[in-house]
Amino acid sequence: MATREPNYRTLRLLCANAVGMTGFLLAYALGREFALALVAGLLLAAIGYVASSAVVEYAGG
Repeated sequence: MATREPNYRTLRLLCANAVGMTGFLLAYALGREFALALVAGLLLAAIGYVASSAVVEYAGG
């Protein structure tokens, strides 16, 4: 029986969520405009998801 390689999707989503929430809160605190903060949060979440490959690689050992 072959062992399955984990894909760490949950870890990637947690990283994206953390970066996105931080970006949203920071943008909202600085600009006080909800729509702009939402766009900034989504953009940073996407970047955080892509950049989480480093975290996944570390977790994979």
